[in-house]
Amino acid sequence: MRSYAELHCHSAFSLLDGASTPEVLVRRAVELGIRALALTDHDELGGAVRFSRVARAAGLEAIVGTELTIAPAENAPGSPSHLTLLARTAEGYANLSELVTRGRSGTAETQGARPESTSRVPITNSWAPNRGLPRVTWGELAELGAGLYALTGCPQGELARRVRAGDGKGARELLDFLGSAFRGYVAVEVWDHALPEERALADRLLELADRRELPAVASNDVHYALPSGRIVHDVLTCLRHQVTLDEAGTRLRPNGEWYLKPPSVVWRRWRHRPDVVENTHALAAECSFRLADLAPTMPGFQVPAGVTTQEYLERLVWRGALERYGGLGQVRNGDPIRVAPFVPDHLTPGLTQRVRRQIRHELEVIKRLDLAGYFLTVWDIVRFARRQGILLQGRGSAANSCVCYCLGITAVDPIKFELLFERFLSEERGGAPDIDLDIEHERREEVLQYVYRKYGRERAAMVCETITYRGRSAVRDAARVLGFSTDVADRLAAEVERCEAAEAAAVLENGGLAACGLDPRDRSVAALVHVVRGLDQLPRHRSIHVGGFILSEGPLSRVVSIEPAAMPERTVIQWDKDDLDFVGLIKIDLLGLGMLTCLAKAIRYIRETRGVAIDLAQLPAGDAEVYRMIQAADTVGVFQIESRAQMNSLPRLKPRNFYDLVVQVALIRPGPIQGEMVHPYVRRRRGEEPVTYLHPDLGSILHRTLGVPLFQEQGMKVAVALAGFTPGQADALRRAMGFKRSREAMALIEPALRAGMTARGIVPAVQDQIVKQLTAFANYGFPESHAASFALLVYASAYLKRYYAPEFYCALLNAQPMGFYTPGTLVHDARRHGVEVRPVDLAYSSWDCTLEPGIEEDSHREGAEWGSSRSMSRGSVAGTAAAPPPRSKLRSRTPTPPLESRNGRDAAEHRRAGSSALRIGLRYVRGLGSKAEEKLKTAWEAGGPFRSVEDVVRRSGLGLPALKTLAEVGAFRTLWGPGRRSALWEVLAKLAQRPLAPVDSPPPHSKLREMTRVELIAADYLTTGLCTHGHPMEHLRATLRAHGVLSAEELERARSGQRVKVAGVVICRQRPGTAKGVCFITLEDETGFSNFVVYADLFQRHRRTIVRSPVLLIEGIAQNEQDVINVQARRITAIESAAGADVIESHDFH
Repeated sequence: MRSYAELHCHSAFSLLDGASTPEVLVRRAVELGIRALALTDHDELGGAVRFSRVARAAGLEAIVGTELTIAPAENAPGSPSHLTLLARTAEGYANLSELVTRGRSGTAETQGARPESTSRVPITNSWAPNRGLPRVTWGELAELGAGLYALTGCPQGELARRVRAGDGKGARELLDFLGSAFRGYVAVEVWDHALPEERALADRLLELADRRELPAVASNDVHYALPSGRIVHDVLTCLRHQVTLDEAGTRLRPNGEWYLKPPSVVWRRWRHRPDVVENTHALAAECSFRLADLAPTMPGFQVPAGVTTQEYLERLVWRGALERYGGLGQVRNGDPIRVAPFVPDHLTPGLTQRVRRQIRHELEVIKRLDLAGYFLTVWDIVRFARRQGILLQGRGSAANSCVCYCLGITAVDPIKFELLFERFLSEERGGAPDIDLDIEHERREEVLQYVYRKYGRERAAMVCETITYRGRSAVRDAARVLGFSTDVADRLAAEVERCEAAEAAAVLENGGLAACGLDPRDRSVAALVHVVRGLDQLPRHRSIHVGGFILSEGPLSRVVSIEPAAMPERTVIQWDKDDLDFVGLIKIDLLGLGMLTCLAKAIRYIRETRGVAIDLAQLPAGDAEVYRMIQAADTVGVFQIESRAQMNSLPRLKPRNFYDLVVQVALIRPGPIQGEMVHPYVRRRRGEEPVTYLHPDLGSILHRTLGVPLFQEQGMKVAVALAGFTPGQADALRRAMGFKRSREAMALIEPALRAGMTARGIVPAVQDQIVKQLTAFANYGFPESHAASFALLVYASAYLKRYYAPEFYCALLNAQPMGFYTPGTLVHDARRHGVEVRPVDLAYSSWDCTLEPGIEEDSHREGAEWGSSRSMSRGSVAGTAAAPPPRSKLRSRTPTPPLESRNGRDAAEHRRAGSSALRIGLRYVRGLGSKAEEKLKTAWEAGGPFRSVEDVVRRSGLGLPALKTLAEVGAFRTLWGPGRRSALWEVLAKLAQRPLAPVDSPPPHSKLREMTRVELIAADYLTTGLCTHGHPMEHLRATLRAHGVLSAEELERARSGQRVKVAGVVICRQRPGTAKGVCFITLEDETGFSNFVVYADLFQRHRRTIVRSPVLLIEGIAQNEQDVINVQARRITAIESAAGADVIESHDFH
């Protein structure tokens, strides 16, 4: 069968234009027998790696290209044109990447060449609005044409325009220019989409090509793989132009011919000119560059004169080893040790032979892989952060490395925990490893900008994240374009949970359409379902990855295309993190972690309020009170172990030491759950079943996890011990376990795994169990090193919560958004732990939450000020609230009685004499944004704290809406009184006295009816999302109790098997993919939390109530298993009258 090469093809990475993913296009090309395919997305190389990877696996020749947008020539009117470019050589690819980068910079003028500058990479976000309008100049094409093959482009190309306009001279001049710019590698592109006017234009182009003795090639300007993709392409076109399908008109292509055609169709279309098809093969053969051939170099690191990079690294490592493992005092003058890798033992006193042996091994591997500069680069970033007082910790596979531990990059001792270095780095894999650095998220930008300054913007950029269509976004976009009303679109989206678009289409077909009153047989409704399914996995937009940073030795724009980010001072490459390994790019993850921000703030607050210096590295290990709190699942706000599933497992597992926390972090994950490892581990942990091993050789590998494989490192060791894998093969297994598309990768490795086990006499039944356990890691099995790094933060946050609760909760609230729970839930938990939480008050509140003297301390300070000044710098200093008015003017300061803790202990036992009270900051008042923050800070800095309502109105600069909200939230309670309605009246009166008053003077008011307690709670939730003096459920308690409804605290005393009724505010709904449709719900009331299991059939019957109702009454059967109470739901009802509950947000996960 005759074939051809398709040289002009758009994937979904031509955002909102191409309607098929690179994988689908490759699969279709292979099915059709097409030999070569060029990916030519619009000003884009983002799909190049995915395209090249899957093409190589399928045996398809993958040509990397792009369709560039070219600015009109100097002094030439008109709109931009298109030009198709293909990479012939490595130099051509580098020039192609540079051209895309320049086009995306948004600095090219419509006329003239780009001004010269020292850097080709933009440094501000001034070009961000132009990201969708990239263009390069003709002069840049001449500069960067080497190694590229130019096709003259689609009908929007400059040559087609000139021929269409009858400008023969201009067409000839353009071809002369292109021939010069691209060193003779130019072909005239023609097409046939069954359009008479296009065929006529193609004939004229062929005549021109023949006269100029240039090759002509046929292309189809592909935008979707199959004819059925046309409607999806039309919808994407409408989204790009922001019109409906009925309004689109000529913006849509006139027919459905822009699909990947079978070779027989192409040859038949061009039977009068078969040379244009034959030429596609010849041109494809010229394009020999393949993306896998890239060899980006690592960044250099400047070291002191007289030493190599490797030598400098070794000095730092050995010095760090002495600091970590002892004997540092014997190093003269504190200088780095001048030693070689095989340092004599007498120069490293205090180090065991095992430590020395491991360090030497790692340094040798680093030397052979030439990675010293990489490690020094990361060490330098860590050093900068620590010098700036920024809390930072390395984690992930880097914690497997003793070198990283000695450099201070990580905090986990890999020798103590028997961690596997090959999980981090191996010679067989080669390349640079990933090192993840967690940084307190409010100061992460300082670290990012240091990297930009240190290495230059031409050698540094962030990794992108491609955001694909999900169920709800696909439904909304499709419905909008197809002409459905906004109300119908919203109702359809509400029927769809957080799921993939394909699953959303199935939900609509299976009852979702009928629930919204739509007939599935209606043509437009059927089209909606088809489009939603067609949008599955298609990129919708691009954002910045949470932390990935790329560095290179040379200009990065010649390795990967770079574009502006929406955030100031950021640039981002067009590849995501999964693309980097394919080309060998080095990534350092600089990740913002909210818990580090919380810990940094809490440490500062503790120092300032109590005079205690906390060093996280020196916290008392094994504190019994901390572990008792963890075992009781009293872990709201504690890092990693505060979720519903974690809190359910903690009383069962009862962690007693640090390694138990390591296991705890890793156990409640999809991998162990799907691999059916959780229940066996729990039973063995509780002594309910013996510890056994599937094979005797597993004893030394799995003894610490009781014979149950939980960690990726264990999976590697199992493959080596039982299947005879080499370390390199075991690492490939590990990468398959962690890869996003891991199931496919695992399927390729499984035959070799089974063959190795068979050779060692392992029977098929045991093989099945081992393979099942290992395959389960395809769903994010945790590295042990990662779990150990996280466990450090688990213990630190639990310790601070147990012993410094006011400071911890204050820091937690000021570090939001983070964690599992809303601020309202955190406030209730703080009160349950005896923390006095005081409401927003303009006399005392800063922007952030602050700490004030507690009631015990305050009672001894009659008339004393709480602080002489207000600190409004970033991270407000705890305990520096403004001085209050004279004591006689203060309202009652009796604290709200603390709520009972969920474990029945009186919350007062948590209160310490002299402990601080927590004042809610103005940051929680909804409607007060950054402008209001700036105005308030300016007023405080200029005139000190506010002293009256008139003072607030006069100095704050706030408008009526903000002042009204402040009155509604009770922020004038000290300056005016507890009456919120009368305070609002007073605000209006003072506003009316201002020049150009925005309101008329209100009439004198008589005694206004003040708000009831229920109204106050509702107003607090409406205006701040939290309440310091009550809970939405408490006013219903008498009625609920009369109907036999238990509180969360009462539920804990229920018998197993007892039928119970419980009501509360929904704070969490979860439907994990591993739970076979089961939904887990957590309710909160004034006494604590209660957990419910809703099986799939009940969920489907009550899905709308469960998903939409903020307050639920659930009836079911109590199950008390291993010290944990859950309720198996039988009946679910919505409650409509809980004060303020309709504005409480829940955290829903799927």
